[in-house]
Parts: sequence; C-alpha cells; structure tokens
Amino acid sequence: MKSSKLTSKVREFNRLYMPAMNLLGNHYLGSKYSVTEARVFFEIYENEGCNAAHIAKTMNIDKSYLSRIISCHEKNGYIVKKPSNADKRAYDLFLTDKGKERTLGFIQTSDREIGDILAYLSADEQKQMYTALEIIMNLLKKRVKNENSTLQS
Repeated sequence: MKSSKLTSKVREFNRLYMPAMNLLGNHYLGSKYSVTEARVFFEIYENEGCNAAHIAKTMNIDKSYLSRIISCHEKNGYIVKKPSNADKRAYDLFLTDKGKERTLGFIQTSDREIGDILAYLSADEQKQMYTALEIIMNLLKKRVKNENSTLQS
C-alpha cells in the first residue's frame, strides 16, 4: 500500500474520531480544562511520583507549556511538587486528594460518555472495534519501542 494512501486514511480517521468522541474544543468533558490540561491529571494519576520530563515525553508536549499547566494545577491545589531524590534539579509530581477526586471525575465522566457514544454498536460490532483498536495500538506501540531503543543506544 502506498504510504500516501495510509496517511490519508489516518487523517480521515482523525477527522472522524476527534469530533465523534467529543475531543474538540476548549472544554474537556464540560470542565474548564482543555484535553491536554486534563490529560496531565491522568498521567500523574497513572504514574504517581513521575516528573515533568516523563509527562512531556509521554504526551509529546512542549516543556514550557507543560510547566504552565503544572503551575496552574499546583496553584489550584490539585498537585504537589516534591524535590526528586534521584535528581535534585527535578520535582516528583503527586496528586492531592482534590486532584485525585478531579481525575476520578474525569475518568468516570469519560467512561460514561464513551459508553453512550458507542451504545449503538451491537455486541459483535463492539468486539470488532475492540480488536481493531488492539491492532492499531500494537502497531503504534512499535514506534514508541523503536524510539526508546534508539534513545538508549
């Protein structure tokens, strides 16, 4: 298959997927946060004690923009920064109880919205979609693994 055909199909998928899953706009799940700002909560939730460099790499986000997001979340009482034991120049990030509550709210609302969006699919169609998503994720993970092994060389 020609690469340009695949590229066009990925772009077509993105144009369909983003609005279908309510991911466009400035207010993720009706909150005051963008998708990126909300995702930072999730990254810290899933990787408690991670640092900004980890989040920047995982999300492929500009470090200056991420720093502003972290500062805002800290100011609002959602996260705390603690000096890293491994690198005195860095901070480990933790959600406060308020931050964990906000994150769990996002997860529950997102699960509910996704369930509502996909409710029209039959059980067989849901299985097909699950399998297709597994295939896509496994193919994309190859890139991440390759990048990580290149960085370690």
